[in-house]
Amino acid sequence: MPYSVRYSTRAYIEYEEILGYVTEKFGISIGVKVDAYFEEVINQIAINPFLYPFSDKNNNLRRCVISHQTTLYYRFSGEYVELISFRGNKMNPKTLGI
Repeated sequence: MPYSVRYSTRAYIEYEEILGYVTEKFGISIGVKVDAYFEEVINQIAINPFLYPFSDKNNNLRRCVISHQTTLYYRFSGEYVELISFRGNKMNPKTLGI
């Protein structure tokens, strides 16, 4: 049975920004595909929170490379999965701030 998934405020804003950018730049159909793919990955994490390794920078967070452009950081509390941040892979890692 999958664990519940919670979005941090930061993750929710970043998720919406990514989808907005993709939809604006590439069209609604691609935006819908990206959204479905992200949801598929999030559902996999909800089923098995240990699927991805711990982050090198923060051992409390796990790191899932969703695509060449985006990495998802999340943590598992034992009761639920908390999505912490969706990061562009070309962004400065020192600005992650988590």
